[in-house]
Amino acid sequence: MKPKTIEVQLRHEREAHPVRIVADAAVSTRGRHGGRLLPLLLLDTTDRPDIVEFIRVHGSFGPGDVKIQWGKIEAEGHEGTASLFLKFIRPMELFMVLEFNIARQGFLVEQILIGQGVYLAKAEGEDDRFIKNPDRPKVIVEVPDTGFRDTWDAKFHKHVAEDFRTRGLSRSESRQAARSVIDEWRKFSSLKMRDIHE
Repeated sequence: MKPKTIEVQLRHEREAHPVRIVADAAVSTRGRHGGRLLPLLLLDTTDRPDIVEFIRVHGSFGPGDVKIQWGKIEAEGHEGTASLFLKFIRPMELFMVLEFNIARQGFLVEQILIGQGVYLAKAEGEDDRFIKNPDRPKVIVEVPDTGFRDTWDAKFHKHVAEDFRTRGLSRSESRQAARSVIDEWRKFSSLKMRDIHE
């Protein structure tokens, strides 16, 4: 599948910078999104009051429209990363970039791709964790297949293997370790919460 592209007109400079992820969790809700395990990202909204407002408004108006695209920011300081570009259209217009370090946060990308979605919520501070307030307002974003999977598989294996190399493993050991840990994570990410009536 040929990757899609989206055109974005930024409303302010802050939208061009990735929104920092303070913490993450895995959430599975029976009857929602097929019971798939989805990542929940707690976002630093210090400089993005528009995201706080978006989450608030979304809670009142329900489902909206969003255009998504996987890619990479081609600039110094963004090496070894993958980005998810989100252009929200309804219930309000908003653009944000979520950037993931492939070696350290690649499993979040993997989980988004497998579950085809992600939850977004506001972080209440540097030490915030989802468990501190599991009932906080959050937005679920559908992330359908955009043709990114093949590109991602190669990048994911490469960067995880390189990370193992920095820990002292040989080249062949690193490749094998990367395959093993990724395979195990994919089994975990594919888990679903079954409905009580199933």
